[in-house]
Amino acid sequence: MPRTRLVAAFAFGLLVLWGCSQDPKENRTSEAKPAAEPRSIQVDLDKAVEIAIPKPEEALKPKGFQTPDGREGWAVQIPGNLPLATPAYADGLLFVGGGYGSYAFYAFDAQTGALVWQIQTGDDGPTAAVVEDGCVAFNTESCTVFVVEAKTGKILWQEWLGDPLMSQPAIWKGRLYIAFPAGQRGQKEGPQSSPAPAGSSHALLCADLRTGKHLWERPITADVISAPVIADGKAVFTCFDGTSFCIDATDGTVAWQKKNDGTSAPIVAGGRVIFTQKEVRAGKNMEGIAQADVSKGEKSGETVAAGEAKYLDKDAGGGVGLEKAYLKGLDSNVGFSTAPTAAGLPQANEHLGVQTVAGGWAYQGSRAAYSRGQVMNAQGRFLNCVAQGGQSAWRAEFSGKDVADGAQIFSPPSLGLENLYLCSAAGHLVSVSQKDGTAGFLYSTKVPMASQPALAGGNLYVGTADGRLVCLKAGADADGWTAWGGNAQHNKAD
Repeated sequence: MPRTRLVAAFAFGLLVLWGCSQDPKENRTSEAKPAAEPRSIQVDLDKAVEIAIPKPEEALKPKGFQTPDGREGWAVQIPGNLPLATPAYADGLLFVGGGYGSYAFYAFDAQTGALVWQIQTGDDGPTAAVVEDGCVAFNTESCTVFVVEAKTGKILWQEWLGDPLMSQPAIWKGRLYIAFPAGQRGQKEGPQSSPAPAGSSHALLCADLRTGKHLWERPITADVISAPVIADGKAVFTCFDGTSFCIDATDGTVAWQKKNDGTSAPIVAGGRVIFTQKEVRAGKNMEGIAQADVSKGEKSGETVAAGEAKYLDKDAGGGVGLEKAYLKGLDSNVGFSTAPTAAGLPQANEHLGVQTVAGGWAYQGSRAAYSRGQVMNAQGRFLNCVAQGGQSAWRAEFSGKDVADGAQIFSPPSLGLENLYLCSAAGHLVSVSQKDGTAGFLYSTKVPMASQPALAGGNLYVGTADGRLVCLKAGADADGWTAWGGNAQHNKAD
């Protein structure tokens, strides 16, 4: 069967000249140039090429497959059949936890899928991992941060931080950064500082990567969405209550704190913080792409590529690609018949529609990616590309029987060399040109996937909602996105 290609149509609105300023006097004395029209693309997911991802009968043993158009791959079944977070790649190894509710963490050969080592965590729910300087760092939802040796799995240190931990850590220059609930001192031997001030339920901890020694911590308003982002010597992040922070990554000094209704982890590029933002218009939740100055946090320009965001409505579930009833079941299985107060779910539900600890653990929102002056994100049923300075942009709209009204279809995109790669809650794997939105491939696996893929050495790596680690040999372009957010700082931007 030939590779499916997207059908392009033109005449889609006017391109918003985002981030571009002009002297008003100049506008009156010079002839205005018409804005370029962005490329509008319609994509029917019902036309995706079907591929069968094997479900190996023997756990932790890879089984190969081939797509109808000749690509190869393999799949490994992780025990427990639980939702997997984004794998991390380094030095020929692939690192992945056993999923929400699991007590195991694994390293596999990235080419063959063969198991290299595994460890038991003692606490359940390993997050996505980050790898740097020969160390793998991850935390469990309940309730410990781990740093292990990448080659062997030897635990270098671990520390109980609090229950629950819904975000993942970051690494920068030999330091580890992680958010935790700060009101649980005395329950166990926890972080080495005084209780958080009123109104600050959580804290951001900076610790030495190899020893775990605490270097500093700062109070924050809620758990962090997905992960702290480290860029230009700053830790920048958004909390589940919609508050964003910028903190000096070296000494912990707070540069700014803004209640800007952010809905995903930001990215930092060119001195700007780029984030998705919720706005209420005519009683409806809308979401779009916004930018702010990294030094002061002041928003510049209007929110662009905005669209209705029913997935952010209260009680909607947050659009994480997993059914609400399933998420509640996952919580019950780990002892959360009622979520602990420390999770801050009333605020997360009000702002993002996240109702469960499992939902917070899996939530990524419409997080954008940045490359070559373009900002791209998956938002509802759209894939947006916003350019700057009047350059052309494109927007793809997805349809099909699996595209529910008001749903978040894709996880955040991963960037290859020239293409971006996405997975969907209905089991689609898609590659799209960053330049113009044309399709490279469009596959349907029928296996839900909730977390963005990793890309390394020509391979796409993704975890499924039923515990399968999948490798698709996608081609040389699939490279350079080695963890959630692209790298150990969660800020792959060029």
